[in-house]
Amino acid sequence: MDEQKSNYEDSTEQPTAESTPPIDDRIQGTSTHDQRKRAERHLSDQVTYVHRDDDALRASTRHAVNTDVKQSCRQKERSCKWHIFFAVLLTASLTFLATAGLGCALFGPTIRDILPVETRSTDPIQTQPTSPMVTSPQSDGPSAESDHGVTLSEDGLSITFKDRDGVKDALAKFVSVYRLLQDNYYQEFTDSEMIDKIIEGLATKMGSPYTFYLTPEYYKSIEESMSGEYTGIGAFVMRDQSSRYIVNDLIPGGPAEKGGLHVGDVFQKIDEVDASTFEDVGQLAAAVRGEAGTDVTLVMFRPSTNEELTLKLTRAHITNVSVRARMLEDNIGYIQVSEFSEKVATNFENATKELLQEGATSFIFDLRNNGGGYAHECIDMLDVLLPPMEVASLKGRQDGKDYTEVWKTKKPAIVPEDMKFVVLLNENSASASELFTGALHDLGRAVIVGQTSFGKGVGTVTVQLPDNSAVQVTNFMYYLPNGQSVEGVGLEPDYAVALPAEVAGKPISSLTLEEDTQLSKAIELLRP
Repeated sequence: MDEQKSNYEDSTEQPTAESTPPIDDRIQGTSTHDQRKRAERHLSDQVTYVHRDDDALRASTRHAVNTDVKQSCRQKERSCKWHIFFAVLLTASLTFLATAGLGCALFGPTIRDILPVETRSTDPIQTQPTSPMVTSPQSDGPSAESDHGVTLSEDGLSITFKDRDGVKDALAKFVSVYRLLQDNYYQEFTDSEMIDKIIEGLATKMGSPYTFYLTPEYYKSIEESMSGEYTGIGAFVMRDQSSRYIVNDLIPGGPAEKGGLHVGDVFQKIDEVDASTFEDVGQLAAAVRGEAGTDVTLVMFRPSTNEELTLKLTRAHITNVSVRARMLEDNIGYIQVSEFSEKVATNFENATKELLQEGATSFIFDLRNNGGGYAHECIDMLDVLLPPMEVASLKGRQDGKDYTEVWKTKKPAIVPEDMKFVVLLNENSASASELFTGALHDLGRAVIVGQTSFGKGVGTVTVQLPDNSAVQVTNFMYYLPNGQSVEGVGLEPDYAVALPAEVAGKPISSLTLEEDTQLSKAIELLRP
């Protein structure tokens, strides 16, 4: 669930999931984006250090004086003393200048950062270093007023860490590894390319599969997916716990459905590129998408028949209808929501009103294969069904501080307070789907039919960077009205029902009532 922007959990061709997440999760970060820098080079690259033996210098000086001006010194003792004084003064001056220059080269950026503003030169002479440096703070460190863990120098080529504990040792190790990789890796990368890899690795190693770096291309594909329009084949894709890319759902009438792709099919190759080489769902999505009218060749493995298939599909403009509604028997309104994308709450409210006008007395909300999306859209959908009340609480971090928050519905419900709801879930229902369902269930308004949901109880924010790449950050956990989190456990159905094996590969929207045993059970529960 993404509180501000999109999560990778949302669609891959339309990306739906990564590693463990379905749609609104992971991009690890993914995926693969642009920014970079370099760590400190060897000291010898920047400063030439000359060691002098003072005793030898003094000896050679004495010898020179004694041989070259021997006769003069006998006659003019005072002149001999002047030459000795001059030699000593010259040696001391050179030593001071060399020491001062070495000190400025090593500690200039740190000294500049820790000096109070009023003590700095108003017109400094700045020397451009030969390479950027990553520095740990000296004893005084950065200003205590800094709100951030790292401070960028004025020239933009060095950073200072606020936290001193262990930083020097960590940076020494970092420089060693950096040099090792840059000098010995079989491919050569520039400093900026190396730094970009550091950025990507840092995001993906934070410990949450939903925190990752997005390349500009990946971020653009997510934005297009969440807008509901893009050019592709009309398939939702997720990455499972085994890092396989699996078709999660199909858009009715799209090239994927027409071309014979099934839900559950596993990507093997895309235009001869092995699917295992893609770092995340976003990279795979970028390979599948392209210009309308062009072809993409997919090699897929179909577990249901244990066979490998090669499919050639023609890309087309896709408009994903996130809300589909119809009236079922016994005045039961049916609303399927495929993702919590932009304007889904408005479409959901309109569909609910239309079904109420047609005489709906109860509702089935189908969130199977819905991997999540925007949190605010989820809360606005609950606002259609519930009176003003608390539906979730949050605990997270923002701007370096812990925070708590309560999400509430604010408007009067448009449905009767005693109206019955059934929510359909499966193993791919995640994040915002679990929040929506869990709130209705905890408040006694809905029962759950289907299978245990995915189990994503955290939310993310996505921040776009100046180069149009982005970072998705897991920054809060949400708790349902009863105080429980679904993270890692999911929602258990009140009525566990699995679909027949023979229809497992079909899109939910294409199942007949006889094939859809989960929907049939929901109808049975709502019959008068």
